[in-house]
Amino acid sequence: MRTAAQGLTFGVADEIEARAISLTTGRPYREVLDEVRGKIKAYQEARPTEALGAEIAGAVLPGLFTGGAGLAATGARLLPRVGRAAAVGAAEGGLYAFGTGEGGFGERMARVPGGAIAGGIAAPIAGEAAALAMRPAQAVIDIARRRLGGRGAASVERELQRLQQESGKTVDEIVADIADGRIMAENATLRDAVRAYRAAGGEGATMLRESLTMRPQKTREEAMAEIQRYLSDVQDENVLRGVRRSEEQARVAERAAYGQFETQMAPPDVVAELAEALRRVPGASGEVATALRARTGESPFFEVLEDGSFKFTRAPTLMEAERVRRAISNYATRLYRESQGGAGEEVAGVGERLRGAIDVSVPEMAATRTQAATVRTARDSFTQGQTIFGKSSDEVEVEFDKIAGMGDEALRSFRAGVMDALRRRMETGSRKSMMGKLSDPDTKEGRILRTIFPQDELPAVLAQIERAAESQAASTAILGGSPTAITLQQIQRQGVDLSMEDLSAVMSGDPAGIVRAGTKLVGGMTRGLTDAQRKRIVEVLVSEDPAFVERALRDESGMAMLQQAVNRLASGLTAGAQRGAVVPAAGLGATMTGGLLAQ
Repeated sequence: MRTAAQGLTFGVADEIEARAISLTTGRPYREVLDEVRGKIKAYQEARPTEALGAEIAGAVLPGLFTGGAGLAATGARLLPRVGRAAAVGAAEGGLYAFGTGEGGFGERMARVPGGAIAGGIAAPIAGEAAALAMRPAQAVIDIARRRLGGRGAASVERELQRLQQESGKTVDEIVADIADGRIMAENATLRDAVRAYRAAGGEGATMLRESLTMRPQKTREEAMAEIQRYLSDVQDENVLRGVRRSEEQARVAERAAYGQFETQMAPPDVVAELAEALRRVPGASGEVATALRARTGESPFFEVLEDGSFKFTRAPTLMEAERVRRAISNYATRLYRESQGGAGEEVAGVGERLRGAIDVSVPEMAATRTQAATVRTARDSFTQGQTIFGKSSDEVEVEFDKIAGMGDEALRSFRAGVMDALRRRMETGSRKSMMGKLSDPDTKEGRILRTIFPQDELPAVLAQIERAAESQAASTAILGGSPTAITLQQIQRQGVDLSMEDLSAVMSGDPAGIVRAGTKLVGGMTRGLTDAQRKRIVEVLVSEDPAFVERALRDESGMAMLQQAVNRLASGLTAGAQRGAVVPAAGLGATMTGGLLAQ
């Protein structure tokens, strides 16, 4: 155990033990150290092979359990693999030579150069030998994983990994996107790569074309359904039809509500105010007479005398008094439109006095009138909503504030009108660009939507709109036009057998790694992917099933975990072999240089 501890601690375990015993027993440190070293030397002399094996085993342990972490990882990524092993081996060899030395600092330092040189030579040789020994086992596990775990060809797996990396997203982020209604093929950074699959032809291209042709319409319909859910409570997909049906029902209800006043005689105070109103605004009498004759074929309930005064031919009803009030109101409106504001104001005042008399005498008439006004306001608000996209966003903001102040019914009708306007837009050639405009806060359409939409529901609806916009943009970019130079380059990259280790070797300047990567690159460009392999990849790119995509991008099967364990073991054995080789080599080198320097 003492000898193994020497290998584990770069030769300083004897000093650690001696210091601990000295502190706990009070014995002199040097006396204890000489005793421990004497036991170790006696063991080494009695069983030299066993002692060397124990020391090497102690040195190997950290590599086995950490896979080369710790000192082996310090600054390691800056060097190629062989150079990294040599540098770490030299550092460990120097530490071991110093730690196993005896005497003063100078005597120990004399051993360091030899230990460092020997460790720097032995470590990479042992590491490469261990890695080479593990490759057959790794290959067997990989084959078993693909056959038993249902994985596709290695080229398909590598291509999917390449696409995942180029997307700029992790596997978890991609899976989350698909759960939210997106597909990998619609990722903006992958469009050139996906165009390559469309241009390559075969079943994969057909599948891609069918998916990207149907998805924009599907996502538009989903977005429109979500928008209508919050803009209109009309229980009809055709908003206009539903609103007109509601308006007709409201008109029927209004006529029924006013019907009770058709035969009810007007009270005396209303009759008096009615006579005064007709005398003051004789222009209103013509509208009343015309409407009455058109509806009943009868003469009006009053006569105009030669002096301009009015005489009732029979007692007027409450409804007839109300119609005179409406005629006076309409006459006042015409005067305002004809820029006769003063006259219009006076005429309107006459109508207000008549309405006051009616409402005081018959409160039920006031309630019925209010209900009818609400229906008319809703109808007008719906019409305003229908014309919203013909106005500037600033006009809409002002108009929306005004309508919002008119009550919930007016606001609901206005939003329903906006929904009808959107539906009409979706029936024109602008339907493909409309979602993009709505998703962009800098366009007129985008600003209008953000103004009139219920703010609490806006984020969720915008997410749906953005998905539809992305779907359309991807379809246009991928299916439109002819293959470009970028697309051809992407086709050439398909199936290239480059691993992350190869790319790391190229970046670090490893000559052997550069040659290996270049060979794979040329071979991949020549070989490419088969039609079946491209179809397999396209299935993942257009899939709307998060679980399927996750399985394709990340193998979590038992065979995959076994392969990961074997790979970790291989890394550990490589690291352990490197450090284990340092012990005898550094010991020999340190002894040689220590002796030479001492002479």
